Amino acid sequence: MRRLSFFVILTLLLTLVMAGTTADEVYSQAGAPARITLSPTSGFSAITVAGTGFYGGEITIYWDNDPIPTVPSPLYGSDTQYGEFTAIISVPTQTEPGEYTVTAVDREDTIADAVFIVVDMTGPQGPAGEPGPAGELSPASEPGPAGEPGPAGEQGLPGKEGPPGEEGPPGEAGPGGGISIVAIILAVIALGLILFGRVKKWVIG
Repeated sequence: MRRLSFFVILTLLLTLVMAGTTADEVYSQAGAPARITLSPTSGFSAITVAGTGFYGGEITIYWDNDPIPTVPSPLYGSDTQYGEFTAIISVPTQTEPGEYTVTAVDREDTIADAVFIVVDMTGPQGPAGEPGPAGELSPASEPGPAGEPGPAGEQGLPGKEGPPGEEGPPGEAGPGGGISIVAIILAVIALGLILFGRVKKWVIG
């Protein structure tokens, strides 16, 4: 009888100890800060985000303060004492190398973040290729129509005076010159007749 009582008391004590330990574990996990880990921590494609300490319902993942899609969606923490979740995201800045912050936030503003490094996948510039063969010459096209003449330019400065030209042959006498000579001859004859008449009178008289 005493042995039975001893086993009953021992069983009760063990039950209380285990219950107290479980309660302490649950309390310590719920009070622990939330955190996330990334796998891998660098790259350029997909990332697995694992978190603990999230008990506030739906979880949103941010990439440098911009919300991004997750798989699964919507995302919730588990109902276990650890508040765990696992999600897959795609790198939205694959062609922009550098450090980016991945943040997980639930509806009770439980928050945790981690840094991901987008690597530069651009290799060095390759050597220049060999020049290709020359292309065939195209047939000559017909000349286009002549354009309209442009406006006349400004008149230039007058040039220097040239040397005098050779003297030309004398020109023929004009009609006025011949009439003048005949008139002179007639006047001389008339004057001679007058003088002759006076001399004759004087001799006879």
